[in-house]
Amino acid sequence: MLLKPINLDVKIDSVKQHLSYGERNAFALALFMFDSLSKNPDLIILDDPISSFDGNKKFALINMLFLSKTCFKDRTVLLLTHEFNTVIDIIHTMPYNFHPTPNAYFLTTKNGVLTEIEIKKSDICSFKQIAMENIQKSIETLNKLIYLRRFLEFENNSNNGEKGSAWNLLSNLFHKREIPIISDRNMTSEEIKEANDEIRKYVTEFEYSAEYKKVCSKEQLIHIYHQTNSNYEKLQIYRIFHDGERYDNLVVKKFVNEVFHVENDYLFQLNPKRYDTVPQYIIDECDKDINITENELQK
Repeated sequence: MLLKPINLDVKIDSVKQHLSYGERNAFALALFMFDSLSKNPDLIILDDPISSFDGNKKFALINMLFLSKTCFKDRTVLLLTHEFNTVIDIIHTMPYNFHPTPNAYFLTTKNGVLTEIEIKKSDICSFKQIAMENIQKSIETLNKLIYLRRFLEFENNSNNGEKGSAWNLLSNLFHKREIPIISDRNMTSEEIKEANDEIRKYVTEFEYSAEYKKVCSKEQLIHIYHQTNSNYEKLQIYRIFHDGERYDNLVVKKFVNEVFHVENDYLFQLNPKRYDTVPQYIIDECDKDINITENELQK
């Protein structure tokens, strides 16, 4: 392969000295594509080929692999990826540009059993859509409030970032405060009433005192944890269970902190009630801790 810079009279003796690691990977992927096309295989497998690239390079590589003049068009390709933006591009944004029309599946493992769930265009939703759908389900009230808190955070960030009284009341609940506070002072009765009225628009059965008893009871939280099927909800309950305590497991701490707050997942994501976006090994660690506490409470 001859590497020659455009508009620069420089002799390239060593690719490693002139190209970054990412650039070498991009060239390697292009070479792999042309090599595969020359061999005309029945199946081409791409194992997470673009996750290490930034957004622009990812789109350029997807374009090169599947949309350019000479590419994997009309070939059978299995692409494995942790990069959800790739799924958004291929399944949600421009599926009809690909030939054949692609299909996507979410893979997860529990207790050694591999499960796949198809991801259709309608499954890729905004967090607002997901929150409203889950709040309306027949699930534990505390789990509804978990989705509502993130929904309110989403709404507030869309409205100059000012958190309203409803968000503050739920935050107080999850931090196990019997007397709700806001900005280092007690919330007024008017603020609490306003917050209750707002929350009950979405969760009609909400009562602060009843939910406060739940979050302060390790036995009730353990029961809710065991009754919850979604890994995402389990991790949220686990976070409330350990509020204010130190996490010995730093990996669990990272996941707990990231799923508890709205970050960069406003636009599109998968519903965590259907797709276990929290890895099972994280929940396994939470299970161990919950079981230890449960055994101690039973003594």
